[in-house]
Amino acid sequence: MKLVLVDDQSLVQQGVATLLEMSGQVNVVATLPSGQALIDWLNRHPQECDLILLDFHMPALDGIETLKALPNRGGIPVVFLSTFADAALSREARRNGAAGWLAKSIEINELLDALSLAVEGQRVFPALEQLPEDNDLSAREFEVARCLVEGMTNQQIADTCHLSLGTVKNYTSNLFSKLEVENRTQAIAALRARGIN
Repeated sequence: MKLVLVDDQSLVQQGVATLLEMSGQVNVVATLPSGQALIDWLNRHPQECDLILLDFHMPALDGIETLKALPNRGGIPVVFLSTFADAALSREARRNGAAGWLAKSIEINELLDALSLAVEGQRVFPALEQLPEDNDLSAREFEVARCLVEGMTNQQIADTCHLSLGTVKNYTSNLFSKLEVENRTQAIAALRARGIN
């Protein structure tokens, strides 16, 4: 597979690129130091890679901002390789179309397997797979979720939970993000699918 590696730490970049090349399964076609460099490279070479391996913590544009700013990738999967195996960041990356989120502590064989899955069109988010589904909701979010499922308006939720209207809006917005949905109807369906009634 032809891969573009983006990491602002040159030592990490060189180490990962060398390990991938030594596997014989990956051809690292470009190593780039920033999200902007990736955007520029893709504009010049739109069809020259099968996969983008992207660091999250970078100056100027972070990984998520880079992902959002990418020109039409033509279906090229983007996998994050980050210091943090973070469920919230994994979820945000997935919502924005990433194919995976992997920790830099991953073994090289596991990395190669995950990259192969991503190229085949699968999504690899180990931090999300290990989470029990309801574990990512706080107690207060769970309470607001139950009110949502009951069909309450934001004002009714505020009155029931003794919260301000603004706080309820923040909780519902967080719920939409965690559930990866766009509106109340989708949120209610997703919550019911989790067994919240």
